[in-house]
Amino acid sequence: MSMFEFAGHQLDLQQGRLRKGGQDVRLRPKSLRLLTYLLENSGRVVTKDELVSAVWPNVAVTDGSLSQCMTDIRRTLGEGAAKLIRTIPCRGYALDEKLVLRSEAPPPPAAIGPSGRPSIAVLPFTVAVPGGRHTWIADGIVEDIITALAKIPNLFVASKNLSFSYRDKVDRLPDVALALGVHYVLSGSARVSGHELRLTTELVDARTGGIIWAERFDRHFGQIFAVQDEITTAVVERLKIELLQESRPPAAIENHREFDLLRNHSRHAALWDR
Repeated sequence: MSMFEFAGHQLDLQQGRLRKGGQDVRLRPKSLRLLTYLLENSGRVVTKDELVSAVWPNVAVTDGSLSQCMTDIRRTLGEGAAKLIRTIPCRGYALDEKLVLRSEAPPPPAAIGPSGRPSIAVLPFTVAVPGGRHTWIADGIVEDIITALAKIPNLFVASKNLSFSYRDKVDRLPDVALALGVHYVLSGSARVSGHELRLTTELVDARTGGIIWAERFDRHFGQIFAVQDEITTAVVERLKIELLQESRPPAAIENHREFDLLRNHSRHAALWDR
């Protein structure tokens, strides 16, 4: 995928991110799509009809929508927009190709880690009250998951110290994955009400931002260490399937489901922290 540099900004098509000075720049989706199309076709006049077809396919819009997006782009780019974008009266717009540098974006975090194995990082799970008394429960589960994954011969796992240094940075998964040298990231959240624990997990492909697998665990933790072991086993077994293409016998899957049904049936209702 390409990367464009122009008017002091960078646009990474692979990640769909507009940046300036290393910081993300917010631009509405349609405005970003319009800017992208103009960059991809710099050096020629792009008519209004062509832009409308590219940005609003199969949708009837007025010139006002196009003008609004263009105003949004110029406001975002600042002074550099005046030289970069020219309005061609009664026709459309043109970007000065001499002011646009196009290059190939750096490759995404590889699916294979430094040792030639599939790679993953497990980030600290968020809790309803950061730093509160339930943080240790979530951290304990994450530590157990990392320890269990590290024992799998064909899997590269980022160390706990590295992963925990990115606490509360799950909104920047591509950057985190690149820094840790992994392809996949497991994140999650934990909420506690009384003696009830709700834990959600999410396995994300950091290259695309797509969710590979997500699950929710509702447990009563009279014996918290037993619950931690149970959740860790369930998560690790699923990750082995997703990352290493391992499979379990159908009977084991059915038994797991029956176990969950029994646990959910016996668990009393609880009000969850919001």
